[in-house]
Amino acid sequence: MITFKPIEISDKGIIDSYLSLVNYRNCDFAFASLFCWQAKYKTSFAIIDNFFVIKYLCDDGLPCFMMPIGEGNLSNALLKIIDEANRLKIRFRIHAVTSDMFDILNAALPGRFNFQEVRDYFEYVYLRDDLVNLSGKKYQPKRNHINQFKKNYPNYQTQRITQENIDDCRAIYLKWFENHKNNHNDEDLSDETISVMSAFDNYDELNLRGLILYVDNIPVAFSYGEALTEDTFVVHAEKALTDIQGAYTLINQEFSKQIAIGYHYINREEDLGIESLRKAKMSYYPYTMLRRGSVCLKE
Repeated sequence: MITFKPIEISDKGIIDSYLSLVNYRNCDFAFASLFCWQAKYKTSFAIIDNFFVIKYLCDDGLPCFMMPIGEGNLSNALLKIIDEANRLKIRFRIHAVTSDMFDILNAALPGRFNFQEVRDYFEYVYLRDDLVNLSGKKYQPKRNHINQFKKNYPNYQTQRITQENIDDCRAIYLKWFENHKNNHNDEDLSDETISVMSAFDNYDELNLRGLILYVDNIPVAFSYGEALTEDTFVVHAEKALTDIQGAYTLINQEFSKQIAIGYHYINREEDLGIESLRKAKMSYYPYTMLRRGSVCLKE
């Protein structure tokens, strides 16, 4: 039996030491993402033969695992995870797997696994320079939105998120929540609210970085994220009041410009199959899609 434990802030050092061993641009391998969403997914972790292993609940409510990260004999670690799945009487599955990860798994236990990509969980990775400069004909609509915003709201300003203004982020989120609660699944909104508020409550300890947009000294949008790899920054949350036209476009550009300094890529996570979200993410022309899927044992 493998003992998995919930993720606590005090675990950040040990977990980060394992995450630093790999260069995955996958948002699920960011500590804040693991920590803030654990209420929804019942996330827990264990160290198995010097490999960091996450267990969580999949969309079907059954436990699954994430790619083991560590140094040593991956084959033995995988066999122990398979035994644990058998003990729990669940199907062995590893989610959020890229093709590169599958190659590693297949090399550890050749011919044992099937891999299936899932489009809804592909992640959108952009060049930071594209999001900052919005150059070229394809970004003309974005530049138009920003120009219109600046014309309508000449007294706008931005501030980095700190403990002095983080309550303004909470206020933006709660206003956004009220405006959208009739158009979203109650459970999904509740889960997101817990995640966002957990991020704000532990903002400094999680090493998050973010930006707030103000119009006439009223907070109207925020965005925050964290460093994912040496060259990639991930955006975990972005909210804006929809009655402020162009606020989403401006906070996206200013966040990329002011917060993601020094990073080549920006990961804006998946669209979960939500049509409006997919359209919005595609409208920024991702540099690449991080293709992800699931691994299970062959029958």
